[in-house]
Amino acid sequence: MLPEVQALVRLQDCDHAVTRLETELAELPKRLDALQKEVAAQTKSLATLEAKLKADESERRKLEGDVELHKSKIVKLKKQLNEAQNLTQTQALEHEITWAEQAIAKAEERELELLMEEEQLRADIAVAKGKLLAMQKNFEAERQQALARHKAGLAELASLAEQRKTTLATLTPQVTSVYERLRKKHKNGVVAVEVVNAQCQGCYMEIRLQLWQELRAHPSFLACENCGRILYIPSVTGFDPQFGPAPVQ
Repeated sequence: MLPEVQALVRLQDCDHAVTRLETELAELPKRLDALQKEVAAQTKSLATLEAKLKADESERRKLEGDVELHKSKIVKLKKQLNEAQNLTQTQALEHEITWAEQAIAKAEERELELLMEEEQLRADIAVAKGKLLAMQKNFEAERQQALARHKAGLAELASLAEQRKTTLATLTPQVTSVYERLRKKHKNGVVAVEVVNAQCQGCYMEIRLQLWQELRAHPSFLACENCGRILYIPSVTGFDPQFGPAPVQ
């Protein structure tokens, strides 16, 4: 392989490594943001459960107070009933006593419902707190890893930039121009590709036999006639199952 082609391959590998690394580093904050949103959602869910428990407890305390008031009222009504002077007064007092007793029964039934609901809420809150704690710990661990990876990634990018600079220094302006033009042309950034069994590994089209034999015979700076990528064979010696031994010059 020509030294210039070797340099192009090294440059291409370097640029691909930079692209992969930049993509990875760009994903780090997105990952943390997604985890942070999950923590926020769990925090909100826990707050909702706690607010519901507080509301239930408040309602139950009010019902307990109402029951005590109704009981006190019944005691007074029964005393008044014993002192009633006529049937009308008796019926009115008995009606009030019945209403108060029904109110007590309804309140106590609701109290029981609330007690059962509070028990379930406390269990749900315990689970939610455990889940939130685990999510917070995971987020912090991910954050520390992201910080470390970002720091290491910046060092790797700096090293790759130096490698790229060194490699570019070995290329002529003309070859560099060809490389940059092909990088822009091909979205995957692949500029130099292997040829396998007379097939370009960039566009997967077969190349002409003459071009294939010329490339195998000796290192050449040749381009694929279909996609324009620079062609190379890692080793130009040995036996090819399609065309036989490489020509000897």
